[in-house]
Amino acid sequence: MGVMTRLTRYIFKQLLFTVFAATLILTCIMWLAQSIRYIDYIANKGIPISLFFEMILYLMPNLVVIVTPIAVLIGVLFVYNKLITDHELVVMQASGVGYWKLACPALIVSLIFMLIVYVFNLYLLPLSFRNYRDITTALREKSLASLVEVGRFNTFGKYTVYARSQDAQGNFLGIVIYDGSQEKKSITFMAEKGILFNKEEGGRLLLIKGNRQEKDVASSKPSILYFDRYVIEAKEKAGIEDKGERFLKAYERSVGDLLNPKEALSASLRLEFLSAAHQRLISPLYAFAFGLLGVCAMILGHFNRKGRTGKILITCIFATLLEVGIMVLLHTLKYPNLMIPISYGLLISTILICFLLLTPLANGLVNVPLRWRRS
Repeated sequence: MGVMTRLTRYIFKQLLFTVFAATLILTCIMWLAQSIRYIDYIANKGIPISLFFEMILYLMPNLVVIVTPIAVLIGVLFVYNKLITDHELVVMQASGVGYWKLACPALIVSLIFMLIVYVFNLYLLPLSFRNYRDITTALREKSLASLVEVGRFNTFGKYTVYARSQDAQGNFLGIVIYDGSQEKKSITFMAEKGILFNKEEGGRLLLIKGNRQEKDVASSKPSILYFDRYVIEAKEKAGIEDKGERFLKAYERSVGDLLNPKEALSASLRLEFLSAAHQRLISPLYAFAFGLLGVCAMILGHFNRKGRTGKILITCIFATLLEVGIMVLLHTLKYPNLMIPISYGLLISTILICFLLLTPLANGLVNVPLRWRRS
């Protein structure tokens, strides 16, 4: 019994280190890929580097949730494949260690990372997204113009801003602003030059030599006002509500708030909240299911070098199809009473089948083709 415990601890240590390293590496890769989008904010928009790192830090919980199940699958496949290559797993089985005992370290590691993902999903994820959106909202409230990227259309709520270029002083040249915040009319500003001043007070944009085009939606009657100078409050154009609390989106809410929102919501928004809640609840189970899939693929059957590559490939494909299929079902909640049980059923049935294959009852069934081939 002591030998069994040492073997379990030996495999467990390798798995824990490998899965943790895979999670860290994959998270850093995705974190760097996300960071590239915000480099321009430091270089051209004047955002402090401390605020930049704070924004990127709040994206980390979401990245950890995404990569952890993949890291568990990679870690289990890698460690058990190494044990087979070094003939350690063959020796363990020859000494009487059964499938269940060999799979026990993978089950424990998968369970640990599943619980970690649950902590992230239920607490850290909505909190980090809420803080991230608070920062981006504050930046837009401080100054819309500081976030304008020249040469492309920049959308802020119901406002769209385009600037052809900037001069050496940072003034915009060839600027167009579309205001779609009013239901009964649409307003478009066009000017040769736009100068930003009073940034500390929220920002004001001085338009020089342009026109203000207003169109009544009901009558379709246009009106044009030509001006030499026109001042726009940048804070106002950002579409920020100064009064009342802002509406929290699905990714900013807790699971309880998603399932039982306090506000009166439309049917489509309720389905969106329901989908987000069940995605939070089901995604940690991927880590446990992928760990079981990986260990079943590696320890069941005959240890054949040629067949092992095929097993690994089939396991990765099946895990990908399982996760993608459940995501599609939960994202298209047209029939929630049907799609939600199917999503949970697919994942739970995968876990139960893997458990069944590891029991002594199923060991004989797994080895029947091998015995028939030898005969």
